[in-house]
Amino acid sequence: MEAKRSSKSVVLISLVALLSGCASLSEEECVTGDWYGIGYSDGLQGRSETFLSNHQEACAEYTIAFDVKPYLMGREEGLKRYCHQDNGYRLGRSGAKYHYVCPEDLEPAFLETYQSGRQVYQQEQQVRELEKELERQEKELHEVELQAQRTEKRLISRGLSSAEREDLLFKLREFEREQRTSYYQLQHLEHQLLQERSKLEYMD
Repeated sequence: MEAKRSSKSVVLISLVALLSGCASLSEEECVTGDWYGIGYSDGLQGRSETFLSNHQEACAEYTIAFDVKPYLMGREEGLKRYCHQDNGYRLGRSGAKYHYVCPEDLEPAFLETYQSGRQVYQQEQQVRELEKELERQEKELHEVELQAQRTEKRLISRGLSSAEREDLLFKLREFEREQRTSYYQLQHLEHQLLQERSKLEYMD
């Protein structure tokens, strides 16, 4: 029994390492043939049954038959852990996608917590987007203020013609209008961000 558990752990670690790369199994994994462990790992990660065909194709390249029955048994056990309520919230909170793999008896409770976590995740994304937009608006306002200051300095310099002075005054008024618009937008964003942060605190 202990050896079987150890075998499951080794396969699980191996497959997690492969998660970012190709979904197919290596020749060594096909030769080892721990079909139950592979299924358990796939279930634990909430993988859909399409991975079964991927594994079959991978092992077929080495002329090794993939044993489906123990794989499905292992996947079923892995899904029991994956579909736990606490894991549902954690997955939703992290922004992970759910592929509707949970059994009918576990899915309602799992989905309830998953959706709760997902709402928190989406709210966090909303706050981050507003923070980025606020930062952009602040930079934009600062740049307009600098342009207005440079224009004012040129206005008081000597040797300007009437046409040049009139042109600078026109530009200064334009910058002042931009400042007022940017400042208004900044205030609106700050208020909106405060509201969204309050919502997030309430959800957490």
